Amino acid sequence: MSDPAWHHLPHDPRSFFDLAEDFDRRDLKRAYGKLIRQFKPETHPQEFQRIRAAYEQLENAERYGRSQTESQNAADAWKSGAASEPQPKSDTSPSEIPDPSGGRSAPKRPAAPVSPVDEAIAKRRESYVRLSQKHSRTPLEYYILAVLSDLLVKPSEKNPKQRPQFLQWLLDGLQEHPQEPGLISLVAGTLRGDVPDDQIVTLLPRIAKAIRSSMFYRLTEPLWERLLIDQPFEVFERLIQECESHLRQGDPRARLAFYLRILRTAIWTAPPEWTQSHLETLSAQAADLDDSMQNDLEFVELLHSYLSSTKPSESALPARATMESFLRTYCTGDGPVATAEMARCLDEIARDSHGVQASFPINQDSDDHSLFLLMMMATSDLAETTGVIAPSPDEQKNNRQAVSCLRDLKSTLEDIGNRVSWMDSTYKWLPFAGLYLVFGILFTVIWLIAMTIINQVTYSSASGPISVLMMIAGLLSFPVLYFWWFYPKYLAERAENARQKYFATCYTKRWRGRLFRYVQSCGESPSESLTRLNEAAAFHDDTNWMNLVLGFCHGDLGLLIFARAQLFVG
Repeated sequence: MSDPAWHHLPHDPRSFFDLAEDFDRRDLKRAYGKLIRQFKPETHPQEFQRIRAAYEQLENAERYGRSQTESQNAADAWKSGAASEPQPKSDTSPSEIPDPSGGRSAPKRPAAPVSPVDEAIAKRRESYVRLSQKHSRTPLEYYILAVLSDLLVKPSEKNPKQRPQFLQWLLDGLQEHPQEPGLISLVAGTLRGDVPDDQIVTLLPRIAKAIRSSMFYRLTEPLWERLLIDQPFEVFERLIQECESHLRQGDPRARLAFYLRILRTAIWTAPPEWTQSHLETLSAQAADLDDSMQNDLEFVELLHSYLSSTKPSESALPARATMESFLRTYCTGDGPVATAEMARCLDEIARDSHGVQASFPINQDSDDHSLFLLMMMATSDLAETTGVIAPSPDEQKNNRQAVSCLRDLKSTLEDIGNRVSWMDSTYKWLPFAGLYLVFGILFTVIWLIAMTIINQVTYSSASGPISVLMMIAGLLSFPVLYFWWFYPKYLAERAENARQKYFATCYTKRWRGRLFRYVQSCGESPSESLTRLNEAAAFHDDTNWMNLVLGFCHGDLGLLIFARAQLFVG
């Protein structure tokens, strides 16, 4: 596998990922996942950080709707700056230098032009004073001032990352050149990694006053996420209101993209009313969201629904608590540490079959579809954007596991078939026999009384063929009435419910544990492992009863989550 084009970083991440100009977030995720599989965080931490930073830069720009050419403009920013600087004049052509011996002049390669940045660094203090006194500056001059401020001012021993003047010059540059891609890229990079935690609260209002456009949301998003993790929610709520009071009305998409991402972090500490209010606002403007942002909105809505309805007793279950820890890390974590923690959670889930079964009982009142969908969405994104996934499974081994599982499940069929036959008798034939006996006795008594009365009234014997036919017709009418009306209306539904309840009991006590061991041994996705089992049943002409088992499998959310977690073990 060839090495990526590292020389494109950090200024041209699109070329680094080899993406077309019209790429979308799915294309970016695929390209990112391909590289991360090669440069995993545990084996290549420095390369992973560079790739991750490039991915976040492009992903951030895509969510906020930046034009596809802007990343290239940021890469090309100020490239012509050196050429625009006047070069020292000389009466002698640079290609000809007189020969001291009086002979023909010897050719000489022209000297490379000195860039304005290198020239300013060579004369630091003079350049800084000269540029700082100008009333209007180019974007490149603001960048030079920021660099010189770092060189002239020693960092604090207490806070070696502190670079207030560096950032201030860049913000001043954005005030004068609001859409300059080079300055935007520099400010975004600085705010993502070079701001100490204790300065975020004071820095955000300053940035809001300096950048009063919707660009504020895009540039400061990482700071808000850190603030939500490190500070009480009340601090975030007060600060965001203060900062938004300084902003002008701008592109509504930027605010939507900001709150859509920030809600994933805020939802764990914010009051439910605050979350619900902002979700309603986002839902009302869902028409302005693209497909990827629609998926993000669905995830946050599901998460809010789950957290609002979860009972304390459910969260106390170890496997469910591990899933919630995974989701929280997925929403609030970042970088190799968060990736390692999510992988640890999934590994713990994948090895705790009994805990998962206890957390997702078959017969239960609570609706766990929200948690199931959250786990499916989060694990899919984790596999796509981190490469934390086990190698491809052994096909032959998994086929043998499917046949073995099929054989073990089939061994229980005889007992289950006998039990179902007894249940049919209980709900169909036993009531028929009992009711028919009662009906027969009553009908016979009534018939005898009727015949006696008729004989007394008519003074003739009615014991002829007609009375016998009446007797037979009356006794045969009951079975017709029972099977055509009484059983379908009153007993059929009860019999079916009893069968389903019994099958659910069989699945829980006899089949479920074996199926958990099967998917654990396969290490495949839920759909692949269950499809393999169905194909084995079809090969052995056992499709009918296997459809019954698979019907429960597809509704067993614990089994599906457990099978998905197997993809990340290894």
